[in-house]
Amino acid sequence: MTSLPAAAQSPQATTDADNGTVWWNELISADPDRSRDFYQSVAGWTPKIVAADDNTRAPAPGEPAYTLFAAGPTEAAGLTKYEGKDPSDPKPGWLMYIQVADVDNAVGEALKKGGKILRAPADATKIGRIAVVQDPDGNAIGLYSPIKTVAPTQ
Repeated sequence: MTSLPAAAQSPQATTDADNGTVWWNELISADPDRSRDFYQSVAGWTPKIVAADDNTRAPAPGEPAYTLFAAGPTEAAGLTKYEGKDPSDPKPGWLMYIQVADVDNAVGEALKKGGKILRAPADATKIGRIAVVQDPDGNAIGLYSPIKTVAPTQ
């Protein structure tokens, strides 16, 4: 994958109390059409194809697409196309994102504990900060920190 496969809005509002919880699940698929059909039939999810960088609109011709799966009114998961351009790209499969207080610190801890960086920490527009690391057993895991908002002073 060459860009962060994140939708433009957080799937759900988060707080610091959510640190350590699963924030989002994303399917990386070599065949997104087949995967959309499979999860629509098996899980009953409704797929919505949006622009990868802005989930408020459909992708323009030639623009990277992202699929949001919904279970009723609730967003349940995402789907991105496996590009396989870089050997460090997570392979097709499910990628779980865990919310952490600070992505950069969590990546540093992952390295100390024998992990590897698959995608360096980066800002994701309107979402927060995201990275992908590999644990010592070779499992890819996403890390996420929400955008920190500053309360206005009075």
